[in-house]
Amino acid sequence: MNCHRFNISLFALAILAPISPTSMAAIFGDGNPANGIEDQRLLAPIDLQHSVGTVICDGGLRGTAVHINLMHSDSDSLQQGSIVLTAAHVLYDPDTAQRYEKCAYHPQGKRFSGVVFDRVSAHDFRPTTNNKIRQANQDIVFIALKKKLRHSGMELNLTGQSSRHLQLLGFNENQNNISISSNCQPFLSQTFVSSQLLLHDCDAGRGASGGPLIDAETGTVVGIHGGTLLFSPLGKEARNTIAGASVDPETMVNQARKIDVDVLAKLHDFTAYLAKHLPY
Repeated sequence: MNCHRFNISLFALAILAPISPTSMAAIFGDGNPANGIEDQRLLAPIDLQHSVGTVICDGGLRGTAVHINLMHSDSDSLQQGSIVLTAAHVLYDPDTAQRYEKCAYHPQGKRFSGVVFDRVSAHDFRPTTNNKIRQANQDIVFIALKKKLRHSGMELNLTGQSSRHLQLLGFNENQNNISISSNCQPFLSQTFVSSQLLLHDCDAGRGASGGPLIDAETGTVVGIHGGTLLFSPLGKEARNTIAGASVDPETMVNQARKIDVDVLAKLHDFTAYLAKHLPY
């Protein structure tokens, strides 16, 4: 499928296709719960749970994060603490657009095993911008923790972005666990055009933002889930139909920030600053 630019301004798209700064995302199905469960998320295998956890800030669960396995050069330069990756918007209060003051990463979502944040990487995410495509492009951040995590984490991958078989790991508030959404796929869109986003139909709900989008064949991270892109003349009223709706890449589709060269460069810069003990 060829992806052509749709004749619509980003200003109009920003109004008609809002992205919630929280963890709103579509749970896709056929819209008829009578013929099956719309939410297809299942408890994630334990080996995958080891690399994923929740982000709790100021007493509330804000999203999901993934512990990453650093490249050799970055790993050698890092003295202490592990690095996790998440969506930048989970660090901001959706009502005030202010950064939360106290955050911790909870491996496997365990409430009583939080690891406090040490430093957060520089990023260009702007919680109040009207340009929602640009906002989604910048919705990614690295976080250095104050101590090492037990497991090695997941690898970031540039080459898996064209995979037709994707999985999403993320917190599932309905089941209170780290769930996996399988058998999902990427999409191209004429409405939502961005070389930095990976559009997908993985089931997701509140708390899944920041979760890793995985190439099912290699088990590597190809994107960080951000939320749902929505284009509709009905505006906010259309949100009431999200649960169980059918994916349509021109009107409603989930999106993730791709792992690309720019993301890997930001990681390298971040670990270099950490190694030199410089303010970031």
